[in-house]
Amino acid sequence: MDKLQDLLKSSHLLAQIIENTLNVRVDYKPDSLLGIEKAIDRVYPVRHEPMFSTIISYGIYLGEVFVRNHPGAHWGSYRQDIMQLEFQMTNGERSFIGYPLKRVYKFWYDRTQRLSTYYQMNIDVLEGRIQPELGDEWKDHKGQYQYRFPGGIVSTKPK
Repeated sequence: MDKLQDLLKSSHLLAQIIENTLNVRVDYKPDSLLGIEKAIDRVYPVRHEPMFSTIISYGIYLGEVFVRNHPGAHWGSYRQDIMQLEFQMTNGERSFIGYPLKRVYKFWYDRTQRLSTYYQMNIDVLEGRIQPELGDEWKDHKGQYQYRFPGGIVSTKPK
């Protein structure tokens, strides 16, 4: 069994640690990401230096939310650098590769990089509701996400 399978087999234990540490329910549903964000905001100050195992735990949880809630989603292959751990999603002609550990790391130091926003934005892209260009940047803004591009900002309220 490879390292990725070992990590994924322990995902329920990682989720339990998140639940116990933050005193928040984790059930791999997309809405659980909001509770996790709020609890992290409450428990950990911005720029609080996390343990690497914390980034791994939350990153695997974030990836599992995608994989468990979308038939076309699955984990990619494991590479030497765990921060490169990826999941892949496909919906007809559209596809997406996500790096959940990188997203958790970004969120830890910049709370505008919301995990729930990352989830909703990527689902909207995959389902064709929005079409970003390569290199575009997304940020959360008061319950919405913003699509930033050279000419301005388009805000879209997630469903």
